[in-house]
Amino acid sequence: MWKRAVLTALILANTGIGAKSQSMQEGDWVGQIIHLTGRYMDAIYKVRDTNGELQIVLEVEDFGPFEFNDIQVTPDSLSFVWEPSFELQCTLARLPDNVYHGVCKDPWGGFGGIVMAPPGSNADELTLDEMTFKSIAGIGDADSEEKASILGPMYPVGQSAQLSSGAVNYVDAGSGPITVILIAGLGDNLTSWELLHRGLARETRVIAYDRPGLGFSEETSIARTPEQMATELNELLRSAEITSPYLIVAHAESAFTARRFTDLYGEDVHGLVLIDPHHEDQAALWEGLNAQGWQSYWTQLKKFQMMLPGGSGREFEAYAAIIDGERIPGLGPVPQVPTVVITAGRVSESPRWIGETEEGREAWNDFHADWVEGMPSGSRIIQLQSGPYIQNEKSDELEEIIRAILSAR
Repeated sequence: MWKRAVLTALILANTGIGAKSQSMQEGDWVGQIIHLTGRYMDAIYKVRDTNGELQIVLEVEDFGPFEFNDIQVTPDSLSFVWEPSFELQCTLARLPDNVYHGVCKDPWGGFGGIVMAPPGSNADELTLDEMTFKSIAGIGDADSEEKASILGPMYPVGQSAQLSSGAVNYVDAGSGPITVILIAGLGDNLTSWELLHRGLARETRVIAYDRPGLGFSEETSIARTPEQMATELNELLRSAEITSPYLIVAHAESAFTARRFTDLYGEDVHGLVLIDPHHEDQAALWEGLNAQGWQSYWTQLKKFQMMLPGGSGREFEAYAAIIDGERIPGLGPVPQVPTVVITAGRVSESPRWIGETEEGREAWNDFHADWVEGMPSGSRIIQLQSGPYIQNEKSDELEEIIRAILSAR
């Protein structure tokens, strides 16, 4: 379960090299990973020639070492694929100063920057070449102008609300009688909603925010439980004077936060839209299908995710406890408001665990269908042929679903 925001930042520097047609200078290359929020992470790439093959081992701040492969090197470019739990395509261009500048993209449209400079370079002087980055990422001036006009000129920096856990960054766009609240999945910041946020804000009020420890919000040492995150969201809405009713749209693991928010503040909630929501009983589902495969996948995932910095690692720690059987105090078995559950139905061409197979996708949809049967009148399930980031792959369809809910009030 990898969510795009912080993980993209880590993934962006992943340069494992197994190139045979071209060589690179051996030694410790230096560089930076630049997430689209502007966060920088210092990186060291240990380039070595091993039995005639170039290899790179990445160390990024407190993480690593990570070894990578499937790299193509030409005199003017470097490209590679890295698969921590999903595939990332990374492309870099070598500029005249012999420094590589580029972009890594995930399957759902997320991207960020990467810089890699030869041994002896001064890492403090490195700056991502904006023109190269935009060219590889496919970012045009028209896109930037539209984004600025709808989501604000400094997006993803928006307004700031001071909460008891620290200052929180949020973007408030559009207007309408019902406010749509977007809750990003585990480890993600508000940019995971950009396409949907921009589309919905043309006709209704939409709020997206960075939880403490993510994006442009301040770090916090407070445990990242669903209860805590639900009360923080309520505090944000009150502090920013964002009045109810709310349509809560939550992605993946943040279904727990949305459900707990509804338990606590149900009188303010018009309804829920849960996008490929995670559930406290899902481990039993996967174990029933392939116990050994699930345990192997889950163990590896926990080991990696808990190494992540800031809010990402702390959020995963709380999430893992739930999946491993810890109950969430006060969490109702089903939301007590009309709820639309949208599941991801696409089967992976190269599944790495049972959840990505046809059998797993069918079981996941059936699991949610059974859950929805116990929900209030008006609840339903929709399956879209998409990967888990439905809001990026199927943003237009998701926007239509949400608009229909708003117009049917």
